[in-house]
Amino acid sequence: MTIELFIRVDGNVVVIEDAHGVRGGDLKVSTGDTVTWFNETRRTCHLMFRELRLGPAPGYGPRVWPFSDGDPGGDLNIPPSGWSGTVCKAHVSPGPSSAYVKYDVKVTGGGPPLDLDPIIIIDN
Repeated sequence: MTIELFIRVDGNVVVIEDAHGVRGGDLKVSTGDTVTWFNETRRTCHLMFRELRLGPAPGYGPRVWPFSDGDPGGDLNIPPSGWSGTVCKAHVSPGPSSAYVKYDVKVTGGGPPLDLDPIIIIDN
């Protein structure tokens, strides 16, 4: 499955829309799926991925890279032309039925900094 997401600024809010115009950003994917983000903000856009821990000690874990494609070693810059990655959970701790990854979307430059914090659920 291929998922295309478009990162936009609506007023002073970051929004993510899929190819059907549905707003959100949370994803439910499987290993091998491809996710593409397009930066339509006309500003600098970065994504950072962290482990989301559920259960008795919920919270955010360390930085993770949920893709088989080359890890940038830090924030992922999303150019206007887009970035695509193939979902892989080799570096994400799985939960009982899924692995959970929180990703921060940060838009900077050309206006006030804006943030959004959706999640990715990777089915086991």
